[in-house]
Amino acid sequence: MPDRKESEADHQTREEARAQSGEAAPALALSGGGEGASKLGRDDWVRAAYAMLAEGGAASLSVERLAARLGVTKGSFYWHFKDRADLLDALRRRWTQQLVITRVEAAGGAPEEKVAHLLDIVVRSTRQRRGGSLELAMRSWARRDAETARVVEAVDQERLDYTAGLFRQIGFDPEEAEARAFLLYAYVFSQGVFTFMEEKALLARIHALCRRRIAEPEDGARAAE
Repeated sequence: MPDRKESEADHQTREEARAQSGEAAPALALSGGGEGASKLGRDDWVRAAYAMLAEGGAASLSVERLAARLGVTKGSFYWHFKDRADLLDALRRRWTQQLVITRVEAAGGAPEEKVAHLLDIVVRSTRQRRGGSLELAMRSWARRDAETARVVEAVDQERLDYTAGLFRQIGFDPEEAEARAFLLYAYVFSQGVFTFMEEKALLARIHALCRRRIAEPEDGARAAE
């Protein structure tokens, strides 16, 4: 834990300088004594907190529980965060990083291929339930916390705007593109919360049909060329 005589500003400056230089964070002593230490970075704490959020909601996020999950002392937390509120801010900031959109854009391809990629994300995922649980946890948190609500709303709008843009590039008029973007995300999110996810044959039939209904044009669905 940082020396109590060191100011919070000095500690933060030192941590930022370490991150920029590529220097590893100080070794964190294992809570049980153990052998040696565990080198955990700030992102390790954020990932563990996300797992706890998905499992038990925002109320489950205590410093003590998080440290126990990582097998380190509670004091180790303060190498990376000022307090619990700082951790929660880090979770909100991470939610704004739309990695799915980044991966779709990195893969490239025509707009039709990008839409197909979005539709297939959950089907291809090895952690389908985790994604659904995290979506539900973030939205439950947002109902109780104004700042989280603003973040969730902004991310939802970014997702819809991006996807509607793809549908417009394909040739759908703006209203149709917006509706299809909404349907796409409603379908994607539902896959993470339904209880029949292990019934692969049923899932495959539903996915094939929904994929066609959402992504492929119907008569008159496109804007006039």
